[in-house]
Amino acid sequence: MRIQINLSKDQATAYKNFAQVCRPEEVSDDDFMKTVFLTGIESMNKELTELVKKYAKENKEGLEASGITVIEGEDGDIKLAETSNYEADVSGGYALQEGYLSPEQIQKYDGKAGKPFKK
Repeated sequence: MRIQINLSKDQATAYKNFAQVCRPEEVSDDDFMKTVFLTGIESMNKELTELVKKYAKENKEGLEASGITVIEGEDGDIKLAETSNYEADVSGGYALQEGYLSPEQIQKYDGKAGKPFKK
């Protein structure tokens, strides 16, 4: 795949200066540019993921009303699931087998927190 990025004169100068300072001698210009580009994509992906998590926390009720379950882990991590799939999973799917659900989440659907969940 070939990607072409048109930079302004100032942007091109800034990149060249950055590359001269940061690029290791054993890394080619092309490989360094690929690394910078992919690192930028990864950084943007992380930022977008955090924004989605923040939105999900702040709009939990609205998302649930639209059929999306917001699952907050004990570590504060946020995951989204289609409610119909999530409820089917809670009835004996992989999340229980892998220990992803807390006793409170199980009780919400099963009513038997603290007891083994019947598969």
